[in-house]
Amino acid sequence: MYSLEKKLYEQLCFLRDVYDLQGIKAEFEAEGSSFRDLMRLRRLTSKVGVKLYLKIGGVEAIRDIKDAIEIDVDGLIAPMVESKFGAKKFYDSILNIYGRHEIHTTLNIETKSAIENFDEILEYANGKFNNITIGRSDLTASYFDENIKPDSDFTFELLKKVALKMDATDMTFTVGGSVSARTIEILDQKYQKLKKLIYKLETRKVILPTKIFLEKENAIKEALKFEELYILSKKEFSDMQIGSELSRLTELKRRLQ
Repeated sequence: MYSLEKKLYEQLCFLRDVYDLQGIKAEFEAEGSSFRDLMRLRRLTSKVGVKLYLKIGGVEAIRDIKDAIEIDVDGLIAPMVESKFGAKKFYDSILNIYGRHEIHTTLNIETKSAIENFDEILEYANGKFNNITIGRSDLTASYFDENIKPDSDFTFELLKKVALKMDATDMTFTVGGSVSARTIEILDQKYQKLKKLIYKLETRKVILPTKIFLEKENAIKEALKFEELYILSKKEFSDMQIGSELSRLTELKRRLQ
């Protein structure tokens, strides 16, 4: 195990033992993870008994779903679900590949259009999916209003409306997108009812119970530390793999003279 991967592994264990880590996320979508990245995360999470969730490239990303089966991820996340039809496409794709094999499923709601269509999405999704996540970064950006930010009052009021609707379903409710210490502070001080309705909060890669983020000191800091180590560890691997080829450049230049 390389030095930075060892630190990454230790941080994963620390999050599991101290902060009740609920899962690690990988993305074929915005993050653009490679198959190799996913394999590394699966190897590490399997070692420590932590679940791995994969955000696929679209609601009907069949190739991604097939890769997910091969790696044996614990859950699939569909990005940018904007309509009942989009939710159906995701459901049909899973059924087509997984059959009746159970896998945890999440719909990501992250645009203004999705919010406008939320009631019909929710009606279709209840009983078919396990979780709905609000992605605040893209959601707020989709309003094209510079006053609407992930931590603005508008966003928290919108989350309240969604959370109340979610509370009447069998699905859990998760919030992500630019989650910071400021997010935690606002939620804890101004939105007492809302914080009880949000099951989990997530950064790009780390999923923790809301209660842990609110009550455990440094939870957000330790989650982001994992992400930092992950990026540095990826660089370490890349440098190692390209090193031998770069050293050959000197020889090639000599031959070209």
